[in-house]
Amino acid sequence: MFFVGSFFLFATFLITTCIFVIFSKNPVNSVLFLVLAFLNSTFLFILIGAEFVGIILAIVYIGAVAILFLFVVMMLDIKRTTLMSNIKRYVPVALLFAGIILTEIIYLTIYKSSKSNPSIITRSKNNTEQIGDVLYTKYFIDFQLSGIVLLLAMIGAIVLTHVYRPTIRRQNIDKQNSTTATERVKLVKVNTGQGIEND
Repeated sequence: MFFVGSFFLFATFLITTCIFVIFSKNPVNSVLFLVLAFLNSTFLFILIGAEFVGIILAIVYIGAVAILFLFVVMMLDIKRTTLMSNIKRYVPVALLFAGIILTEIIYLTIYKSSKSNPSIITRSKNNTEQIGDVLYTKYFIDFQLSGIVLLLAMIGAIVLTHVYRPTIRRQNIDKQNSTTATERVKLVKVNTGQGIEND
């Protein structure tokens, strides 16, 4: 009874915090609610016996990813009018990425679950070894697909935080590669008692 009550308690908190993440107007508050969602997910994993996954979720996502999100959001100069005017440009790309993620979720939950046989999975000595055996053998393709999703998230974060400033001097790779030795070294004849002038 205690297990069922705790599960429904943390599951309710998880759904509530996820709703606040989506509908919160302040991005900083959204990240803080995301931290609470990760924390509730950690408790749920510990309740079902996946202690390794729960601890990794707490260390990686709460300790690193969510805090990184918070710093990025606080450093971004988000103007609501600019954000609303530019949001229509990214709707097709967002729908494409959402379709890819939805297809992977359907593949993993419906197609893969219907073909899997839980009796084949043998219990190992500990939770970590069991996850490693299953993850890198039976679900290797699914593991690679989740890596693609993380790659898309990284590209999106780079695009959002990249700001072009014309005042910053940048490298010109083509110009550097096409430069000859005579252009790199300049011989100057200096008379005795005189210095050289810098351009």
